[in-house]
Amino acid sequence: MSVNELIDILIQTSEIKYHLMSEVYDITKIQGIHIKNSNTDSLLENIEKKQEKIDEIDKLDKKFYSAYINIKESLGIISLEDIDTQKYPNIKHLKQTIEDILSVTKDIDNLDKGNNQNVKKEFDKVKQELSNVKKEMKSLSKNVRAYKGYNNKYNHAQGVFIDNKK
Repeated sequence: MSVNELIDILIQTSEIKYHLMSEVYDITKIQGIHIKNSNTDSLLENIEKKQEKIDEIDKLDKKFYSAYINIKESLGIISLEDIDTQKYPNIKHLKQTIEDILSVTKDIDNLDKGNNQNVKKEFDKVKQELSNVKKEMKSLSKNVRAYKGYNNKYNHAQGVFIDNKK
């Protein structure tokens, strides 16, 4: 396979990856909305969609890496930066696409960090609510024991029926 064909493969896989990464970005934004609205079912659906996109991206990365290794071996270079853009003008497009991918990746990372913080806040609220419920249960348990103690103390006293009618 020629170097130009390999570069075309890199460009194609990079463009597809960019579009998939953009979809992951959109899904991540939607996840943030579901987290704020405590909509766990929709959140889980989006997590699955996101994982499917990530799996597709992994396949593309393998294809990209294979072509990248072939180019490096064919040209005897260490990185894409070493490729002569005069001789291979498509490299400019490839580099721009890679920059776009890196930019979207950074945006996704920032959204994920915010989403993780919001999930942690929601989790902390749930923990606090559980703690409050446990305290109420302990208090209720003490009241029940106190009532049982009162009941046992006066258990010997029989109820008396007084008939006021004559």
